[in-house]
This record gives sequence, structure tokens and C-alpha cells, in this order.
Amino acid sequence: MFKQLRSLSLDDGAVHLLISAIAVVIAAIALLLAMPRNVAAQTSPPSNALDSIARLALGRNLAVRRADEAARQGRIGVRQAAGLFFPTLSVDARYSEMDGAIDLGDVINPAYAALNQVIGQPRFPTDIHQTLPYKQETKLRSTLPLFNGALIANLSAARALRDLRGAELAAAERRLDADARIAYLNYARAARAVDIYDEAATVLAENQRVAERLVGAGSATGDAVFRARASVAEVQQQRAEAARVRDAALGALNLLLDRDAATPVPILTEDALPALRPLTLDEALAAAQRREERTQAAAGAAAARAQGRAASASFLPSVALAADYGVQGSEYHFDRQHDAAMASVVLQWNLFNGGQDRSRQQLATAARRMSDLREREADRMIALDVRTAFDAVEVARHGLAAATARAEAAHRAFTMVDRRFSEGLASHLEWSDARAQRTAADLNLVMSRFALVARYVDLERAAALRQLP
Repeated sequence: MFKQLRSLSLDDGAVHLLISAIAVVIAAIALLLAMPRNVAAQTSPPSNALDSIARLALGRNLAVRRADEAARQGRIGVRQAAGLFFPTLSVDARYSEMDGAIDLGDVINPAYAALNQVIGQPRFPTDIHQTLPYKQETKLRSTLPLFNGALIANLSAARALRDLRGAELAAAERRLDADARIAYLNYARAARAVDIYDEAATVLAENQRVAERLVGAGSATGDAVFRARASVAEVQQQRAEAARVRDAALGALNLLLDRDAATPVPILTEDALPALRPLTLDEALAAAQRREERTQAAAGAAAARAQGRAASASFLPSVALAADYGVQGSEYHFDRQHDAAMASVVLQWNLFNGGQDRSRQQLATAARRMSDLREREADRMIALDVRTAFDAVEVARHGLAAATARAEAAHRAFTMVDRRFSEGLASHLEWSDARAQRTAADLNLVMSRFALVARYVDLERAAALRQLP
């Protein structure tokens, strides 16, 4: 290609310019080809260990599975209540042996015998035997409600119960989502504390060895060895307690995941902690309008209204259509001469039952008032929950800033004391105190970092910030 360019009637400057233009075009094409992958890599969120734990808990937790079964029962209840509006078909059969029942033959036979004497011919039978009720009766019955206020109220109540169970499931999932992430943070925080004590134990063990050599060489007194041993024993004790807390936190997390308490879980490092987006109190209060507790209160109000409709329906008549077809008589005969059909419109109206209907109305009115109070109480409790969680996040932010400053100061102080101690200008007591302050500051910083994320997780729950599956 370059030889072909050289063969053209162009000067060297023009050739170099053309080559440069071609290189720019090739680079632009390569950039365009790489752009979709880069954009996808930038827009796709990184995997979040906390979200993974939350999804695992939502799929395995026993309490949520129980709530899901209750929600499924609520949906089935709606289908059952709706099925009452459809026609029913049943088979009714009866065969009876009777003694002392009314026999129509005792009345008809003498009359027929008299008629036979009058006409002089045995035209009419005189051996009729027919009891009432009939000896057997077999029929198909179909009923269809035309108007029944109780059925309408029952369907409304079933729908309210379905909504209530669904809201309870959603609320349980939101609580579990937060509880699982907080439990994971607690476990990671406790595991990190164990690591800090292990690091401190390594340094203190080395300090004890140095103190023993200095005492053996006559460069230090025996109290340095005892102080070093005391520091090592103290850290070992603190490490054992931290390990106990870590194992307990792991057991609590696995309980939410419906697993054995000792099942290992990947350690969540401080670098993997999610970034916290800024949020104002007004934004949190506005987002909290999506809380499932509000849906629960609304479903309770709908159930109270359905109860009121059911009480009012008792003052109205119910109308149904019934159709019967079958055979009846002393014996079974399945033919057109022995079959029977009947269609009926059935009206039922309870005119008086001792004031029970009026009492049910009053109970329904009281239930509606209680549901209104519950809705107002739910709004206030949600607002208080959001404010409390928001304040906790703000306090945790300030605490993290103070813990960071404390850790930086403790590290610098220990560096200075350690340098002076290595030069023989600081006592072992001063060095031990500086080392203990550094360990405590590191531990406090780790606790503060994880605590801030845990407080924010609780705020996400209180303000319903997360979109759950």
C-alpha cells in the first residue's frame, strides 16, 4: 500500500498527510467497534454480594414461604367465592322403607270399588298402594342464585383477604431483604474484627519475644516481659470473644437462609461494600408511601366495608332459580311415564331474627371506624420509622468521619512511639498503650463502616427504596 502511495505523483508531505488520515480513520473504526462492549460494561451494575444474599434468602426463607402459602390461599379463596355465583348441579336420591305412612289406596280403592258396582264392570283398580311420601325419589337438581347480597359481600371480603395476604407477603419479603443484608454485614464485621485481633496478636507475640531477649541481655527489666505477656493474653481473650460473635452471626445468617448454622459464607470485604447514594428526609418520606403496611391497612378497611355490606344484605331477600328432573314412586322405572320435572323460583327473606342483623350492622360500623384509625396509625408509624432510620444514618455518617480521624491519629501516634521505642527513648508501657489504641481505632473504624451500610439498609427498608422481585 505504501509503495502504491509512493508511486503516485505526490510529494512526501502529502503522502505523510494521507497516511496519517488513514491511521485516524482506522482508529476511529476500532473505537466504534469497541464502543458497544465498553458501554455495556459501564451501564451494567457490578455484582453485589449483599443483593445476592438477599435473593438467596427470599428464595429459601421459611417465614416468607409460609407467607407465600397464605397469599396463595387468599387467591384460592377469591376463586371459591366467585364460584358461588355459578349454577350448581347435584344428584339427590332417596329410598325409604316406611311403616304407618299414609297410603292413598285406603281412600281411592273403596271409591273405585263403588264405581265398579255402579257400572257393573271392573274398570277401576281396587288394589292401589301408594304411600306419601314416595318410597323412592331420585332427581338431578340445579340451582342458580339470581340475587343474593351475602354472596356479593362474601366476594368482597375474599378479595380484601387476598389483598391483605399479598401485602403481608410483600412486607415479609421487604423485612427479610433488609434482615438478610444486615445479618451478612454483621457476620462480615465480626469476621473482620477477628482478623484485626489476629494481626494484633502477631505483633504482640513478636514484641513479647523481643522483650524476653532484651531482659535476657540485661537491657530491660522483667516487668516488660510480664506486660508483653499480659497484652498477648488480653488480645487472645478478645479474639476468642470476637470469634464467638462471628460464629453466632454466621448462624443467624444461615437461619435466614434455611441452612445449617455452620454452612460457610464468602467473606464480605470492605472494598465490596456498596456505595450509598445521597437521600433527603423528604425523599425518604415520599418513597415510604409505597410501604406494604399501607396496603395492609387499606385491605383491612376493605374487609370492614365488606362486613358492613354483609350485615346490610341480611335485610334484603335472596332469589334463586331451581330446576329438578328425576323419577319417583314405589319402584324404579326409568321411562317417560314415571319421570318428573319441576322448575322453581325460590324467595327467602328473613323478616325478624331477634335483632341479630341490626347488631351485625353496628359491629360492622365499629370495624370501619377501627380500620380508619388503623390507617392513620400506620401512616404515623411509617413516618416515625423513616425519621428514626434517617437519623441513624446521619449519626453513622458522622461516626464514620470521627472513626476515620481517630484511626489516622492512632496510626500516626503508634508510628512515632514505635520509632522512639526502637531507639530506646520510649518505655514498653507507652508502646503497649499506643499499640492498644491503634488496634481499638482500627476495630472502631471497621465497625463504623459496616454500621453505616447497615443503617442505610434499614433506611431502605423503612422508606421502601428497593424494588423487590
